Amino acid sequence: MDELETCSDVREFFDDHVSRAMQVLGVQAADDTKHYLIELLSDFSVSDRIQALERPLVEQLQAAQEAAGQERLSRLRDLGDVALFVAGFFPDSFERRGLTRSYVVAMGGRAYLVVGEAAHARGLGGRGRVFVELSARFPQLARVLDEVREGTSLCTEGEIVALYERWRRTGSPELARRLHRRGVAPHPGGDPGSGTLH
Repeated sequence: MDELETCSDVREFFDDHVSRAMQVLGVQAADDTKHYLIELLSDFSVSDRIQALERPLVEQLQAAQEAAGQERLSRLRDLGDVALFVAGFFPDSFERRGLTRSYVVAMGGRAYLVVGEAAHARGLGGRGRVFVELSARFPQLARVLDEVREGTSLCTEGEIVALYERWRRTGSPELARRLHRRGVAPHPGGDPGSGTLH
């Protein structure tokens, strides 16, 4: 029986895994942005924020657009957070939700950009830079979250099979590398559609 990984501090757990994911992927980010990712993962894992995932992104965008002032910015930040979390932790769920990855990335990136620009306008440069970086590097940072998921027990065998099936359809070298890191070697050469697990 495999030993369970235990950690008394959820932030310490995600700090270790985010740092490792960024190293594996060769992704660099400002320290404040990295800490934002750690806080985001911690909050979604131990609070009621996970319930926000049940609400469609378009509804969250509409609620933000109907709000004003600080409430609008808070709702846009929440929208960015949900989009980033979904893109990172549920990358295979877009079709079931009737979404495309590019739509989620664009929506989340735009929400963060508006929040970042508002923070700059209010003289909150440090916080504004975090949201601007989250916006500009949304796809890479979502990939960091995906790597965290894959590198922990949060990645199930069913998800590994789904990842393999995506590799078979696309032949993506990135998907092949992700499979390899999970101990799965797609059959090299030939048509991806004929690949087999080793």
